[in-house]
Amino acid sequence: MNRSEEEIREAIRVQSLVCQKLLEIMDLQRRSISCCGRIFVPLGSTRYKNARPEELQRLVAMTALQFVLSEPEDWVEGNGDFEKLASELIELASTQLNWIRAKYHKPSNDMG
Repeated sequence: MNRSEEEIREAIRVQSLVCQKLLEIMDLQRRSISCCGRIFVPLGSTRYKNARPEELQRLVAMTALQFVLSEPEDWVEGNGDFEKLASELIELASTQLNWIRAKYHKPSNDMG
């Protein structure tokens, strides 16, 4: 498909904005985890500043799921079912992250 220069510039601008917002969310998640005394994954935008948007989205989602998984099972009805599904989603996202890293990053690029 042929795209105009304007469409390409807009897509680049939007991707940059999405990445910036995801990195901000990661910093907020890192601070929240630190305040709770729970460290699940090494977050913070510095480590992932060169990551692809697909990586950032999965990292943010995985961390959000882990916040809910840290609740006692009896706090919210259905937490047992949530735990099963969330664990599967985290595993799938982790597999996807490994695939993205293998496809787009050089072996010497340590992203975690």
